Amino acid sequence: LKEGAEISVVSKKRERNPRNRLLCIKIHGEICKICKIDLKKIYSTSKSLLEVHHIEPLSELDAPKKYDPRTDLVPLCPNCHRAIHSRVPAFDLETIKKRLADNGN
Repeated sequence: LKEGAEISVVSKKRERNPRNRLLCIKIHGEICKICKIDLKKIYSTSKSLLEVHHIEPLSELDAPKKYDPRTDLVPLCPNCHRAIHSRVPAFDLETIKKRLADNGN
């Protein structure tokens, strides 16, 4: 089947503060807080491939708020981050950690 056709899309996106991302990674390190993978080491890249997860999802906010990178944000690999957001409401970190452990990881 064909793929690649161009379509126009209108969407709404929540703004993220790039400083919070930098502070989160500086505070918590370059390792996924769920699976403990070090993507920079595996892929030999200087650029961080981690995503920053908001413990209280931005999508659930009624209005913008301040986030503390130490307590409200955690670095996750793309796989773990996607797993957390695979349902609404999002899974908590401990649930995904337990699922990984139950599957031998």
